[in-house]
Order: sequence, then structure tokens, then C-alpha cells
Amino acid sequence: ISAHMLVDAGATHVILGHSERRASYSESDLLIRAKATTAWNANLTAIVCIGETLDERKAFKTLDIVGGQLAMSVPDGATAKNLVIAYEPIWAIGTGKTATPEDAEEVCAAIRDEIESIGSAEIAANMRILYGGSVKSSNIVEIMKKENVDGALIGGASLDPEELAKIAKFYAAS
Repeated sequence: ISAHMLVDAGATHVILGHSERRASYSESDLLIRAKATTAWNANLTAIVCIGETLDERKAFKTLDIVGGQLAMSVPDGATAKNLVIAYEPIWAIGTGKTATPEDAEEVCAAIRDEIESIGSAEIAANMRILYGGSVKSSNIVEIMKKENVDGALIGGASLDPEELAKIAKFYAAS
């Protein structure tokens, strides 16, 4: 589906670089970069997903992997209005495992620092950085307390109306 078809259907945002697309369709960082540019040209906000595998995490390569994906996947001209970053540790997607709130904060803070180095302090301060990876009503409150986590990208929990309603109640109350 094209970016313009998404706009015609009423979309305002598009998710790019999700681990399933990267793994199952061999989408590279450079392809994600090109797709983000295409999204921007169609007036869509790009939500670029980045994250590490369990093996990469165990090898203490999380920040290197995430930083590299960010640097290569985000086109020049990124602003807080045209880009959202979603940190989704691959090992936590659909597994029931989740990064601790402290782990999410560490990586999201590193992402914000990298955005500052490739953009500016103003862009970094205003950029929305989401956490995704087995987010549920039982962990959303603690994750969202973290300074550098600006929201959540809800996956499997969005398929359960009651669970999604519980998560939404958190947002409505905050």
C-alpha cells in the first residue's frame, strides 16, 4: 500500500521498521530510511521501530544496536513533528517478557541522547519516544513513570478489548 493511499484512508502515522518487517521481509535500515522519507513526503508521521534481539542483549550490545539502527534508519530533516521513535526490544515482543522500567528508561534516554547528537537539543527534548514490548495494564504505570518514555506502542494487548481499555484508562487518568 502506498503512503498516499494511507493518507486517503485517513491515516496520519505509519509504523516502519517493526522487527517482523525487518526479519521476515529483510527490510534494512536504509530501506526504513527511504520509507520514512516517503511517509514525510505524503505528510505522514513516521513511527520508526528499533530494537535488539535476545542474543544482542545478552552480549551487552543493546545500546550499540539501537544507536546504529537509529542513525541509519532516520533520514536527515527529522523533527519532533514528523518522527516518533519506538523502542521495541525484539526479545520482548509477544513473549510475555518485558524490559524492566529501568531498562526501558536507559535505552530511551540513550535514544534521546543520540537524537540530540544527530539533530539538536530542541528536537531531542520534544521527540516522542515510545516503549513497546509486552506492554500490559500490569506494567504500563511503572513504564510510563520514566522520564524518557513518552508513550507506549501496544501490540498483543490491543487485541484484548478489556486489556486495552485498562491501558487506555491509565492514559485518560494521567
